[in-house]
Amino acid sequence: MGKWLLVILALAGFLRIVGLNQVPVELFGDEVDVGYQAYSLLKTGKDLYGQTLPTYIHSLAEWRAPLLMYATVPTIAVFGNTEWGVRLPSAIWGSLAPIILFLLVYQTTKSKSISLLSSLALALMPWHIHYSRVGFEVVIMLNLIMLATLLFIKKRYALCLLIFAISMYTYSTAVLFVPVWIIALVLISKKIPSFLSLLLFTITIIPLAYHVVVGPARDRFGLLSLSRDQEKTQKLLQLRQADPGLTGRLFTNKYESYLHQFWDNYLRSFSTEFLFVRGDPVYRHSIQVIGQLLPFTFPLLAVGVWWLTNRKLWGWLIWLILAPVPASLTVDGGFHATRLFLMVPPLAVGIGTGVIWLFRRWKVPAILLLAVCLFQFTWSAYYYWVHYSRLSWRWWNSGFKQAMIQLNKLSPQYSRVFINNTYEPSLIRFLFWTKYSPVTFHRQFTTEQVQKEIVPYYDGFTVDGKYFFGNFTEANWPSHLLPGAVYLISQRDNVGGDWDWRKTPPEGVRVLFTSTNLYDQPILYLVAKR
Repeated sequence: MGKWLLVILALAGFLRIVGLNQVPVELFGDEVDVGYQAYSLLKTGKDLYGQTLPTYIHSLAEWRAPLLMYATVPTIAVFGNTEWGVRLPSAIWGSLAPIILFLLVYQTTKSKSISLLSSLALALMPWHIHYSRVGFEVVIMLNLIMLATLLFIKKRYALCLLIFAISMYTYSTAVLFVPVWIIALVLISKKIPSFLSLLLFTITIIPLAYHVVVGPARDRFGLLSLSRDQEKTQKLLQLRQADPGLTGRLFTNKYESYLHQFWDNYLRSFSTEFLFVRGDPVYRHSIQVIGQLLPFTFPLLAVGVWWLTNRKLWGWLIWLILAPVPASLTVDGGFHATRLFLMVPPLAVGIGTGVIWLFRRWKVPAILLLAVCLFQFTWSAYYYWVHYSRLSWRWWNSGFKQAMIQLNKLSPQYSRVFINNTYEPSLIRFLFWTKYSPVTFHRQFTTEQVQKEIVPYYDGFTVDGKYFFGNFTEANWPSHLLPGAVYLISQRDNVGGDWDWRKTPPEGVRVLFTSTNLYDQPILYLVAKR
């Protein structure tokens, strides 16, 4: 049995670690933020905004749970500000997930075969593989929740509740899921943790509770909640105006609207479109040509859920039922693969048990179905490695790495540096890829609020009086280039169309460098006055 677990561990590690710096094609904004926050914590013990050892991280655009940033500090220390430094923690945790799941399934089923096949199903699950190759918080979150659940079953309540509490510092869905899941475990097992264990849990989550209830994280939760869906709110107002009477108030109100949205999201999370056909419509969360799971695992999952129900293994079924609830309370939560990541363990168990049941009763059809699944996995892996990066480059902000590294080499030659901040927020990318000193940044940075005409014909904000982040105010901006300055501009915002400045730059403009996508199309230029 140990031999097979080692094989699964090696397979999971291979699929999640090999080529982390190539697929996906580049670090996107949230990953870069994780990397620089970890770099700042490593160098100063403070986050981007100078908070010392924060229990909630202040990023430029929002507040974020801190655990992934802390977990990334060691790899940033070893590999520096690179894809390996940012993505390796998720890849390592993702590689360990099948082993934790094996131990958890064995505790609930006492079946080595079901445990192994559930572990293998997780190791080969496209949803889990992709997320383990990106700096997403949910991979660590899921491992901690599985590990804490395992410890609960083994009656190690103090350690269990401590890990449950720590998992809530990973991602917002854990804040809602974990307390409900603990109550479910108590009801299923009829075992109540000791007072001291519950006290430890409470003390550990006090800083988090403050941030979520009255602190800055409250705005993040409010921004994603169903109540902030402006389109739905406008539609509700129109319906109420059409029927302002008693029946209108009774059947057309915000509570009915929220319930309808919640139920719609909840059912979508179990839809074949999301799970087996296309998946999350965002290219960053899914490769788009299959669902979050392999399509031909559908019959295996259906049989597996039936088997779990028949054997009254309520824990896995309750987990599956509860997992979409936090996501369903948010706008577009019904097909948001990150917020729905809690569904992964029970889905893997359902597929694993389905394989066992089908193999024991109809061996030949089972072998044929598994062969089809293997072919489908091989094909999707080929598509992921060969085509995904080309098709998804926009979602991974391709081009910034090349441009920022080159800018770092050129900037000492210029008195001022102007960086386009409208194509994508560029400050965090500049800080990360140039390895800008966090000590210096904490001292120099004041605000990212745009200042009108911070220099003539340019709106933006500055760091150190040398680096300016913003954009030009006039269409004929090339005529306003300053001598002794270098500019990072975008093809989309500053050039437009398919005019390739590498070949024919405008009069008075000298192109110093061009970053491109995988189709060799220009994305960003470094230019100066000729």
